[in-house]
Amino acid sequence: MWNKRDAILDALENLTVTEFKKFKLKLGSVQLRQGFRTIPRGVLGPLDAMDLTDKLIAFYCEDYGAELTAAVLRDMGMQEEAARLQGVMKTDEVGSSGGSQQR
Repeated sequence: MWNKRDAILDALENLTVTEFKKFKLKLGSVQLRQGFRTIPRGVLGPLDAMDLTDKLIAFYCEDYGAELTAAVLRDMGMQEEAARLQGVMKTDEVGSSGGSQQR
């Protein structure tokens, strides 16, 4: 079963070089929830998909990092990638909600 970190990484790895560059540009200008700060542009520049995933988790935690990644993908017009990521987010939430109603 995938966790949100894996889902973010998978979504980023599915981007072309140009799409990945656009993702980082949009990430730097997206409206954030109160209490969160933007990852500095100079930090974003050299990051590859794995490093960016780690940075997203470090700055925003897994839940908000996944939500933010899906929002940026939607803003880029990448509805399928965003929907796939949101599907993993929902599956992860159901799996971690303590669904132990069995004996």
